[in-house]
Amino acid sequence: MSKNIVMLGLPGVGKGTNAEVLAKDFKLPHISTGDIFRAAMSQHTELGDKAKSFIDAGNLVPDDVTNGIVNQRLDEADVLSASGFILDGYPRNPEQADSLAAFLKKKNQEVDAVIYLQASQELVTARMLARGRADDLPEVIAHRIEVAKSETMPLVDYYRHKGNLFVVEAAGEVKDVYAKVEEVVSNL
Repeated sequence: MSKNIVMLGLPGVGKGTNAEVLAKDFKLPHISTGDIFRAAMSQHTELGDKAKSFIDAGNLVPDDVTNGIVNQRLDEADVLSASGFILDGYPRNPEQADSLAAFLKKKNQEVDAVIYLQASQELVTARMLARGRADDLPEVIAHRIEVAKSETMPLVDYYRHKGNLFVVEAAGEVKDVYAKVEEVVSNL
């Protein structure tokens, strides 16, 4: 059975960290939207150049461009030959989730599990401040969290309604959180 997984959660909650370890343990491609955007832009693909024009202007990349870039990535050989994938950073809204579902349906697949790493705003703020990126200033972090909440909560509801949402409490040690995530994926 396939293991098509979507990781959801606020910035700093550990989506990327958990996705990377899951990818190794289950031999699944880890598809980070940040990585595929950078790759598409550096390769000057048609969609990559479109995305760059929006990013350079400080705007969000529209859904149709984002969906196209993700769909192209999902059609690459490593994904096609694997028994699933882990999406990290996509979908960002219910419209993108609908696009993903339609794309997978054409392949007789679906999203098997959506893992929502749940944590308090205080915890993710502390984690983001501790990692010390140049843009991780308290006011920037607060804004990013508010934007993420407005995007993520409709997706949590969307997937809860679909019946494939798994909520994992993300407070605690990294290894303990990962053990809960691994248990979800192992039981698919």
